[in-house]
Amino acid sequence: MKRIGILANPRVAEASQTIDRLVGLARQNGIELCLGEELKEVCQGKADLFCDAADLCRNVDLVIALGGDGTILRTAKLVGDTGTPILGVNIGRLGFLAGAAPEELEDSLQRLQKGDYQIEERMALEAEIGGKKAFALNEIVIEKGVMARMVQVKTWIADAQISSFFGNGLIIATPTGSTSYSLSAGGPVVHPSLQGIVVTPICPHSLSLRPMVVPGDQSIRVEVIAEHLDIMLSADGRTVSSVGPDTPVIVNRVQEPVRLINLQGLPFYQLLRRKLDWSLDRREREA
Repeated sequence: MKRIGILANPRVAEASQTIDRLVGLARQNGIELCLGEELKEVCQGKADLFCDAADLCRNVDLVIALGGDGTILRTAKLVGDTGTPILGVNIGRLGFLAGAAPEELEDSLQRLQKGDYQIEERMALEAEIGGKKAFALNEIVIEKGVMARMVQVKTWIADAQISSFFGNGLIIATPTGSTSYSLSAGGPVVHPSLQGIVVTPICPHSLSLRPMVVPGDQSIRVEVIAEHLDIMLSADGRTVSSVGPDTPVIVNRVQEPVRLINLQGLPFYQLLRRKLDWSLDRREREA
């Protein structure tokens, strides 16, 4: 592990201080660093370390993403099909995807140099609409605007129509994204090692419609019918395009997985209990 890239959310208060620590520790351990250009505003005196984010992801051994889950999702998009591993360091809020904490930086760098870590391969999705493509590690969302009326959502999986309902929209999530928006909309939690896609309706006007988990290698097509045009497609929270009645959305699995570094070694189930504060029987001692 000779060259590490650093991407961060410059608006997070701890970013500058954490990067300063990383730069000092890297120099002590003979590690070359490359900082994303967006960090120029919070990192002074490091002009020789900055480079374009896209080039950074292609030319380093791994990328450290400093921030919350949003920063890690953005980093996954930038890494794309390069296969460069990502280590998330949580200086945000929840940090569900993070593999290390700021206070563990020194130990983390030493373990990275020794190769003492696990890499988890996470499935990602790509949505296509009207010639545009969008990458998502968590979810693709088709949703009406706040003030707009309900829309009719028609869904096909592997060319077979499975539903047509009125509601607020549809979430198409990866196992990684099953603990995000899909979970809030009533979707199931899916272990991130599985190759499945979660299809979750948003506020369906139906008592029978339920979320589904389908094989990851099957293509999903969605068409929306509405009397208004206030319908948007988003990928990991980023707006991609408006969705019209003649513009179907096609969603497929990305062939190259996202590789996340897990330094803490926490089992997924323990992570669920810690991050989502799942209730336990307080009459028993926690294992």
